[in-house]
Amino acid sequence: MSGTLLFKIARLRVMVSRIFAVLVVLLAIFTAPSFKQGSWADMLLETSSLFLLTVCSIGRLWALLYISGYKSHEVITDGPYSIVRHPLYFFSSIGAIGIGLASENILVLAALVIFYLLYYPLTILSEERTLTGKFGQAYLDYIKRTPRFLPKPSLYKSPSQFVVNADIFLKNMATGMWFIWIFILLNFIETLQQNGQIPVLLRVP
Repeated sequence: MSGTLLFKIARLRVMVSRIFAVLVVLLAIFTAPSFKQGSWADMLLETSSLFLLTVCSIGRLWALLYISGYKSHEVITDGPYSIVRHPLYFFSSIGAIGIGLASENILVLAALVIFYLLYYPLTILSEERTLTGKFGQAYLDYIKRTPRFLPKPSLYKSPSQFVVNADIFLKNMATGMWFIWIFILLNFIETLQQNGQIPVLLRVP
């Protein structure tokens, strides 16, 4: 597969992510959890996943606050964007691990980790190529001083006041919270499986 084709696929991030999310939910529906409900492992995974998903959702909303109404017009360098170039992807990766833990399903966790490791680095490179072409030297300077994926808190900066486009932010809030909604859906699926209302086709220890 050529590099050009790979970058074209990367630009379809939203559609590809949604299709993959549907596949993950289907996998969770027809495969049993790998841990017994009510066990110590079950409680530990539930607690850990809820913590990670809370961090993910708050982080994504934080990032969306800064780009709502601005990302198409200028290089955003304040708030979360001052410590990492792709905070939405960083917090989404935390959310993906949280979803994997919430599923208590080794297959779901493995699928999520593999997808993020293979697809999102390409998406990030594609996005950086697009932003460099759009903003030129301003974005190249931003690249030089800001890490790509792992945040560097010592770089943090933000104005004391920041004007937010409330209409756009409210529209974006849904995308900031969908990890929590999947968590709720996975727990609902687990309850249906425990009650025998959903047939389990595969069990993975």
